[in-house]
Amino acid sequence: MGYTHYWTFNSKAGKAADLEARYQQAILECQRVVFRLAAENRELCGSACLSGYTAHSKPGKYGGLEINGAGDDACETFIMREHFNQNQSFGFCKTGRNFYDIAVVSCLAILQYRLGDAINVTSDGTSEDWENIVSYVSRKLRRKIPVPASIRPASRLRVVGE
Repeated sequence: MGYTHYWTFNSKAGKAADLEARYQQAILECQRVVFRLAAENRELCGSACLSGYTAHSKPGKYGGLEINGAGDDACETFIMREHFNQNQSFGFCKTGRNFYDIAVVSCLAILQYRLGDAINVTSDGTSEDWENIVSYVSRKLRRKIPVPASIRPASRLRVVGE
């Protein structure tokens, strides 16, 4: 069964220059978080467990994002173009809940936080799936990054008699 994240961009959600500035800020924050995640993985596991230039290049060296898993843990490459207007209006990334899903969710949460109405993020996962990852991102960026409101809450089990 697939596990996929989806997003749509809304280029009419603000002035082009403002959207680009917020997008560049989000991309740099994503690069910092993913680069740090890869470094922590190397320290703990001996491997970055991630592939793509975002995991292995100092933040700011390349524009945009490119992230995937490593080896058997690879799935679809998560790509964000260098500039906001270069992205297609709709995108998705199947992560299959592989380890690199942490990096993808981190970036989508940051993008939603920075771009607001200019992006809508949804997922096969629930807010419960995202909470620990978003908490990690908040610690790394030293600011509260929320789970996007568009991520559905975890379903509650109904108990007979309720």
